[in-house]
Amino acid sequence: MIHVLKPLMITTLSSVLFCSGCVSGPGGGGITSEQASVLAGAVVGGVAGHQVGGGSGRRVATVLGAVLGGYLGGMMSNQSRQRTNYALDQAPNNAPTTWTEPQSNNRYTVTPTRTYNSNVNGQQSTCRDYNMDAYIDGRLQQVKGRACKDATGQWVATR
Repeated sequence: MIHVLKPLMITTLSSVLFCSGCVSGPGGGGITSEQASVLAGAVVGGVAGHQVGGGSGRRVATVLGAVLGGYLGGMMSNQSRQRTNYALDQAPNNAPTTWTEPQSNNRYTVTPTRTYNSNVNGQQSTCRDYNMDAYIDGRLQQVKGRACKDATGQWVATR
């Protein structure tokens, strides 16, 4: 079961990092950015769970993914999403950016590892591969991911 949960956690955490631009307009249409992060995490986690589950276990994996995704989405503050975006915008390759959230004492380190241009949805985009170490409730979660800038200049996780 752990080998199924780890990809769900990595995919969800990686996707939630980039949700700072997910809330539109003042007040985000009635929801806070934290609520949007929980919702985004639950959706991404549910989709990921559905993909890794099989047969009768698919429903269980989908529900587990949604619950875990919502939890991880809620754990990451708007400040951490902004710091992740800042690290991807500003940090040179292989230069770690580390911070600790004062409310939760969770610690994050984002290290961009490669910068390049790529075709994303038919348009040229700046992309970066990155590593993230997230210490959540004292447990290390490691994420290797890729993010590309969308048409509005926001970083979006692509894997």
